[in-house]
Amino acid sequence: MTPLLTVENLSVDYHLKRSLLGRGVTLSAVRDVSFTIERGRTFGLVGESGSGKSTIGRTILGLAAIAGGRVVFDGTDIGAFGAQLPLSFRREVQVVFQDPLSSLNPRQTIGTTIGQAISRHRDVSRHERQRDIVTVLDSVGLASYQAERYPYELSGGQRQRVAIARALAVRPRLIICDEPVSALDVSTQSQVINLLVDLQHAFGLSYLFIAHNLDVVRHISHTIGVLYLGRLVETGPAASVYGAPAHPYTQMLLASTLVADPQAQAARSRARRRQPRTEPPSPLNPPPGCPFNTRCAWAADVCRTRMPAFEATASQGRHAACHRIEDVRTAAS
Repeated sequence: MTPLLTVENLSVDYHLKRSLLGRGVTLSAVRDVSFTIERGRTFGLVGESGSGKSTIGRTILGLAAIAGGRVVFDGTDIGAFGAQLPLSFRREVQVVFQDPLSSLNPRQTIGTTIGQAISRHRDVSRHERQRDIVTVLDSVGLASYQAERYPYELSGGQRQRVAIARALAVRPRLIICDEPVSALDVSTQSQVINLLVDLQHAFGLSYLFIAHNLDVVRHISHTIGVLYLGRLVETGPAASVYGAPAHPYTQMLLASTLVADPQAQAARSRARRRQPRTEPPSPLNPPPGCPFNTRCAWAADVCRTRMPAFEATASQGRHAACHRIEDVRTAAS
């Protein structure tokens, strides 16, 4: 069976202007990224702010232009649609953003917001629309009376449930979750993640789950891709990437998160102390060779001069872009 979504050698550029000289400059936000999302599965995309994660999501939604490569949804290259994506595609591919308060109309009740989404994509009667609003609110754990409330009357977790309900109401096949839990407290994060998993099982949804926290991503994802300065540096099954990260950058992301286990936290703290304390390079001026070489404890001369190929590793289903992958793997084992 073909994947629901295929991202193939995707590159995205932003053309900027410098304020002083007025000269144009090109920012390579995404460079040569490839991955697939299977039907009913979740691909987690993780990386620091500015790594290009949200740009990939925006490109799939048709909100950013493709500079190279292609995005194929259910066998159709979305580049063939041109500037105006058809309504059928916008129904089948929905999005849940990080801050629901800014994506929900503060002057509309929750029921009106969801009802407008239903009416835009499906020809239903008023009675059917009201029935569907109640049904979709129930599916995300909200009571029917909350349809009469405004966004400011709800908690952050409830507002995010409304955003999920609005996406779910049009019956999509793929939902792009762009940092959907990063603004929530830890307990609410877990509730929303569990809700997304339950909805996936109930409706056969596929997700592109974008986040900066590897601990969060691994709970919902079947496959994880790690992005650095617009390039994929590692992909593989979620349990493998989280349990035994192959790339030094993935190891850095893991070391930067807190865990309740004292021994595991001590190991992460030791790993963090071994890392060079340097700032990330500017995306406008990435270093030559491997883009991570200025922050990598394993960097050698070859890392500073030649870009590593994105290749299969010794572990099944794993790929990484690192010249010293075997040395890093041996030291970590």
